[in-house]
Amino acid sequence: MRCAVIGSTGYLGTRLVPRLLARGDEVTVLIRSPDKLALCAWADRVDVVPGELGGDPAALTRLVEGADVVIHLAHALGRSDFPERDRAAAEAVAGAAAGAGVGRLVYLGGLRPDDGDASRHLASRAEVADIFLASAVPTAALEASIVVGSGSASFEMIRYLAERVPVLPAISWLHHRTQPIAVDDVLHYLTAATELPAEVDRAFDVGGPDVITYLDLVQRYARIAGLPQRIAVPLPVPVPPGGPTVAAAAMELLSPLPRALVEPLVESLRHELVCDDSFAAATALMGPPPDGPTTYDAAVRAALGRRRDGSDPEERDPAPSSSASGDGLSATEAAEASWADAVARPAALALATDPAGSGGATWRWTTRADSRASARAVWGSLQRLGGDTGWYTPPGVFTALGWADQLLGGVGAYRGRPHGRDLVVGDVVDAWRVEAIEPERMLRLRADLRVPGRLWLSFTVVPQGEGARLEIEVGFRPSGLGGVAYGTALRVGAPLVFPSMARGIVGGASGL
Repeated sequence: MRCAVIGSTGYLGTRLVPRLLARGDEVTVLIRSPDKLALCAWADRVDVVPGELGGDPAALTRLVEGADVVIHLAHALGRSDFPERDRAAAEAVAGAAAGAGVGRLVYLGGLRPDDGDASRHLASRAEVADIFLASAVPTAALEASIVVGSGSASFEMIRYLAERVPVLPAISWLHHRTQPIAVDDVLHYLTAATELPAEVDRAFDVGGPDVITYLDLVQRYARIAGLPQRIAVPLPVPVPPGGPTVAAAAMELLSPLPRALVEPLVESLRHELVCDDSFAAATALMGPPPDGPTTYDAAVRAALGRRRDGSDPEERDPAPSSSASGDGLSATEAAEASWADAVARPAALALATDPAGSGGATWRWTTRADSRASARAVWGSLQRLGGDTGWYTPPGVFTALGWADQLLGGVGAYRGRPHGRDLVVGDVVDAWRVEAIEPERMLRLRADLRVPGRLWLSFTVVPQGEGARLEIEVGFRPSGLGGVAYGTALRVGAPLVFPSMARGIVGGASGL
């Protein structure tokens, strides 16, 4: 089957294309941004048509030529004129597909509210679906509520509300019901829809097995993420007409999500969005997801990178510490592969193509130091870090950190380290644990300290002629408001602490 995909580098497109390729399909994509395509692992396995959906009819004609199916996943949400842009794009796609004799159109839109007074966002999605359904090409218009997975704008709103807003205003919208669907389940229905017989030309609601309130979405996320339950407090005054604008502005302050994207999504919360009887028809025609419908809780666990048994991804299985595994992978790649295999649904995790802040707001800071010593000598100095050697930080920094950690019931700053051998994955080095290692090149440590989030140090040794460069990356993924505060402290403290560490490790290499 030859599939033409519009929106291939968007949230769902980046996850759908590899499924089509794995099925053996030929895939053609319309690309506006080559830089974003370069981030996709499948970029060299698809046919690429450069062009702009809204202003390049010739490119659209080339895209659909010879296609059996056109899958439309693009939208202009985030622009003030998104209804007009999406309408024009749908008309252009429908016309080009009909002219090329395409056998099927597949589109993903939003559930339609029963009250008929749809928000701009939902009204626009319905309009696009209706344009495709009115075309000469048989169409499967899938309509869904919140898609649960890292990178989904709606899910990221839930994430940041749960992690950064301990008290929620108890507006009536929070008690409206919705029927969220896991990203893997959406991908199942999108893939299956491409194989529907020609006589199927209709819209289908698709969702998960749970019908829950928007407040429950936040509360369940908090519970699964190990956060305190959020408190809903009634407002002393009615919500003003500009409520969505105010809420979007607040979300912009609390998260990396832009206001222009958030506001139309917030406006849609005024509706109850529950699947109608067409969901049963969708399942009858396309079959249920391979592992059965995914519950909301399971979808959240997958988005957080939890294992199939629900355990935390921090508890990774030890990986080989040699430079390569039997599959030709580096030790780092083997460690990541071991973790990825244990994760329930990798499509639910954030990808490099997803918007900033997807998967949680991760902060990174890098410093480096050059050495006249060889890369092997710098690596040898790095291998001695911790224990009796210390950390080459300004006096008292790690000691104070350890005292604070012990007061919180943690391990403290100093636990010693292995001696007489090279480090391997799983080794304890004072307050840190070896998470990944590639001899003479890379060492990554994860903090065992009681910090509100995930903290790691990554060391990379880069040969430079007869010398070498040491690069240190400090990374932190916050959890809750405490994590935001801790991250702020890291931003201030990292430039004062870690350059000294880099210089100390490089200095220690001169005697090796």
